[in-house]
Amino acid sequence: MKVDFQTQDKDKILEDIQNAMGDRSLSKMVKFDMGKDELVVTISKMGTSKLVFTGACHDGGIAYTLTKEKIAFAHKAFKDDVTSKIVSVITKAGGKVTT
Repeated sequence: MKVDFQTQDKDKILEDIQNAMGDRSLSKMVKFDMGKDELVVTISKMGTSKLVFTGACHDGGIAYTLTKEKIAFAHKAFKDDVTSKIVSVITKAGGKVTT
């Protein structure tokens, strides 16, 4: 999975994602964190899953590619549903997701 944003402002990307999450029930169990070169998505409910995306700057933007994934056993049955909701949030925040 690859996520592409048309800005290199990581704080703005994170703020847009948080705004896109709003008060949805998903916001209570999914957390987005921005590191130096990483975007980390942590899912915490009945276990903890992590998706780690490594970022690379390009002309006017940043592309994050999924490089590591640790899915809790309890989350495996819901992986596709939660992934589609996360993709929806990222898209609403201005990101473009490709698989």
